[in-house]
Amino acid sequence: TRTFLRGASHSIAAAGASAILVMGFPVLLKATSGELGAAGGVVILAVTLTRAPLLVPLTAMQGNLIAYFVDHRGNRLRALLAPTAVVGLVGVVGVAAAGLFGPWLIRVAFGADYQPGGVLLAWLTVGAVSIALLTLTGAATVAAALHRAYSLGWVGATVASALLLTLPLDLATRTVVALLCGPLVGIVVHLAALGRAAR
Repeated sequence: TRTFLRGASHSIAAAGASAILVMGFPVLLKATSGELGAAGGVVILAVTLTRAPLLVPLTAMQGNLIAYFVDHRGNRLRALLAPTAVVGLVGVVGVAAAGLFGPWLIRVAFGADYQPGGVLLAWLTVGAVSIALLTLTGAATVAAALHRAYSLGWVGATVASALLLTLPLDLATRTVVALLCGPLVGIVVHLAALGRAAR
């Protein structure tokens, strides 16, 4: 019972942190920025649209990913290579598409008031890839029953992103830095735990 409750508490903490980082990022952005104004609305829309094509299907496949890593219990670090390559390939295509066609699509769909630059959309897509990779390493960590490392990775990523949002930079730059670098903290935690377990 104690082991189950401990694992459940880690899972709840990780779910809360991931919800803040993935779904609640606009709230986090507002909490660290005060009044966002029109520019903030454009950035939030851009964040939402650039991450949805990658994170929505990946989140839906969480159960499949965990089962995949359970089946590859002999070497989960090596098993990470194939899904990471897929995410990377999709990410490269997404970055190019966001940079080239994203501004036009958003302008057509939402009006002339929403005109994020192609460079911003491309970098936000890179940030979405970073969160997608954190999702992959998290699934591998759960499959290895490393619940503490799983929760520490997600909580660390969320805290790091929140701290990076307080940097004295413009809103768009802060957002890109937070979404790109924050998840890297969690990825390192997950990979380190998986490496220790393998040894």
